[in-house]
Amino acid sequence: MGPQFIAVNPFTRLTVDGTTLEGDALRRWADALVARHDDDPEGAQALRATVLELMRGEGLAVTTSGTTGPPKRITLPVEDLVASAELTGRVFGLGVGERVLHCLPGAFVAGKLMLVRAFVLGLDLHVISARGSVLAKLDRQDRFRFAAMVPLQLARALDEDPARVEDLFHTVLLGGGPVSEALEKRVADLRTEVFLGYGSTETVTHVAVRRLNGPDASPVFTAVGDCHFARDPRGCLVIYTPHLSTFQQVTNDLVELVDDTHFRWLGRHDNVILSGGRKVHPEQLEARTTALIDEPHYFSGTPDALLGQAVVLTIETDRPQEEVVPAVMARLLLVLHPHEMPRHIRTLPRLERTVSGKIRR
Repeated sequence: MGPQFIAVNPFTRLTVDGTTLEGDALRRWADALVARHDDDPEGAQALRATVLELMRGEGLAVTTSGTTGPPKRITLPVEDLVASAELTGRVFGLGVGERVLHCLPGAFVAGKLMLVRAFVLGLDLHVISARGSVLAKLDRQDRFRFAAMVPLQLARALDEDPARVEDLFHTVLLGGGPVSEALEKRVADLRTEVFLGYGSTETVTHVAVRRLNGPDASPVFTAVGDCHFARDPRGCLVIYTPHLSTFQQVTNDLVELVDDTHFRWLGRHDNVILSGGRKVHPEQLEARTTALIDEPHYFSGTPDALLGQAVVLTIETDRPQEEVVPAVMARLLLVLHPHEMPRHIRTLPRLERTVSGKIRR
């Protein structure tokens, strides 16, 4: 069954730090966000704009991430926003009045959807800037039932104080990029429940989750709600979302399909390297090398007369290449198979990035 028509605007009342706001009070709170978060005025302005846009009850204008094709501007209808928030509430057992943390960039869909969840589910929202340390902006007595973060935010918090992470957060949902093997190992014994979500702007956030720790930890993503999956002729994931107005999405993500509700993510179809007759997925290499190479880096392919394509490693660094290459090669031998080893290593002072901060390959 698809989403139901919503007769009443669900985005008129929001609870923030224990106080329920609506009408002019909610608008004043949104207007004051920029002054309260002067370390990230652009992010605060984006959150303010999202609150006011939601209050109009006409959906949410967003830019797609490129998971299903070239980025484009679309409007997520109110019915889909509500269905997505309610599904998240069921998956993570979130109830009215439960305290949640908003620490994501306000300009991107993940940050916008944390606001949506708070509105729809009646959650008690606490907002901090996405920049810098999460722990530094929170009081010792704070406790949160749920928080969504990018992997780097959780990694930095664990660097600072893993015991405090356990005290602060019951459940953390990670998204916005793959999780390194090093981070998975760090959360393995953490009391906080840690999940990795899979989804896109088009699917209105996650359609599958993977538990990273605890007795239910798994390398496999599991569908949420009535979502289910197939593969297209390329081996890419096809997503069926009966709770949304668009029932099917064809992605560019290569997967191993376990069954119609479980899959292993392999990487992007457009990034795969065919080297010596073997497929090399750059994202899988990067999951292994993040802990060994301190600098931002990525793997890609280049034409090669013998192999068809050769693996290339590009590193962001100001250090001389002749200094970087021997040290990096010694580390790579510890985690990469011979056919995965880069034939070329190049260094650049600055890697090109998207507006959301992801590296352009």
